[in-house]
Amino acid sequence: MENTANMDALADVLKAIRLSADTYFCTDFSAPWGMEVEESQQGMFHIVVENSCWLKHLKAEGPPLHLATGDIVAFPTGGAHWISDTPQSPRQPGSDVVKNILNGSNPFQPESEENSTSEKSSATTLLCGSFSYDSSMDHPFVKDLPCFIHIKAAETPELAWLRSLVTVLANESRQPSPGSTVMVDRLTEVLFIQLMRTYMTSTSNNVGYIAALADLQIGAALNLIHSEAKAYLSVERLGAAVSLSRTAFTEKFSRMVGMPPKTYLINWRMQKAKTQLEHSDKAMIDIAESAGYSSEAAFSKAFKHYYNQPPGQARRRSNRT
Repeated sequence: MENTANMDALADVLKAIRLSADTYFCTDFSAPWGMEVEESQQGMFHIVVENSCWLKHLKAEGPPLHLATGDIVAFPTGGAHWISDTPQSPRQPGSDVVKNILNGSNPFQPESEENSTSEKSSATTLLCGSFSYDSSMDHPFVKDLPCFIHIKAAETPELAWLRSLVTVLANESRQPSPGSTVMVDRLTEVLFIQLMRTYMTSTSNNVGYIAALADLQIGAALNLIHSEAKAYLSVERLGAAVSLSRTAFTEKFSRMVGMPPKTYLINWRMQKAKTQLEHSDKAMIDIAESAGYSSEAAFSKAFKHYYNQPPGQARRRSNRT
């Protein structure tokens, strides 16, 4: 059974890694067409709005994948791949295609008006974009992001609402109206969250941070940690909250998350403290106490150990930007 409360922890992590999303375009590609997409530090996605195409993850074994209408594919870690109308079609650099489309020059549009109607009826409509986040953040969620996700429309009828979201996203991208930019960005972020939810519930991996989010006991513990307002929690209290002994809880948490619960708890408190220093006017002693330290001196020493700078410097640097 899925832990339905774990989405608070996921939302908290997404805020911390500063998730942002961008839809590049939604447009028609007439055959023959193809894009060779280089490896990137950003995540990428493609949605087949209409018709079909082929895709190959260059670091994955096996033949190319056939994508049908409604299929969604994503490369959360920016893996290199190609996508085209047929596996044999010539392919242009993906960055050039995006640049040309954004400049109003789709390289795969029909060349003549005479053929435009018939070719458009057989064209593939693609919605493409990217996900950005702070990949330098030392958090297990970032380290455990999957390299590839494929949501097949034919196998996920329960996600009909997601197809509706894609329809709105496609319409707003193709025919922008006042406020479309903000709407498209927010809907694309929702798309990323749903991709993570689907992966959490469908992955066969039973270890890793994303699997931990979906686990009834460890997911609930993560939710408690991320909803903590004051430094009240301990390993014993977390274990008791999810009906596990301290030893059993520590073993299971460490195996799934990749670090002991005490380490994760302290790390997250320090991350929250850093965010409060950078984005709030809270008094230093209040931030110190919420992180579990009874004095500014003890907090300052611990903060410097984590971030190689004293908390005062982090606050001053943030005020300058």
